[in-house]
Amino acid sequence: MKNPLKGWYSDLFGSRGADVAAALEYVDQLASASSDPVAVQTAARVLLNTTITAVDQILGSRSPEKLALIELIDERINAANIVQTVTDLFNGINLQDKVDQQISDWIDANLDVDDQISNWMSDNFDVNDYNVDDVVDDKIKEWASDNLADEVESVIKNSLTFSVIVN
Repeated sequence: MKNPLKGWYSDLFGSRGADVAAALEYVDQLASASSDPVAVQTAARVLLNTTITAVDQILGSRSPEKLALIELIDERINAANIVQTVTDLFNGINLQDKVDQQISDWIDANLDVDDQISNWMSDNFDVNDYNVDDVVDDKIKEWASDNLADEVESVIKNSLTFSVIVN
């Protein structure tokens, strides 16, 4: 932010640094001791220069709030490993592999995938669906009853010749 009073600053007149109270006291001393308008004008300009310097110091200073905010931003940057990520980019490290590994590490640390699969299957399938032997046996029996009689009849018709011998 730019100091809006800076345009009136003049090196022609003195200043009391950033001590506005001292500058006001100077104006009061000159005004009460003299009826000379030049002296009062000089005192007023000293006051103005002093005020401008004080505002500049305030605007340029680092307040406790600013320092706390800078510290918080630094902590967030460090926590997110942003500096390391940028360094990795410049060093040619594949960030996709790093992200994939971080996701994998998180899943390993936080999820029991086998347990979740087991729970999902228990919720979505009947217990008989797990018994593969019974399912296969049922499927074979079903196929045999649907197709075997027709197949046997076809084979017998096509390959067997009956001969009858009468004496």
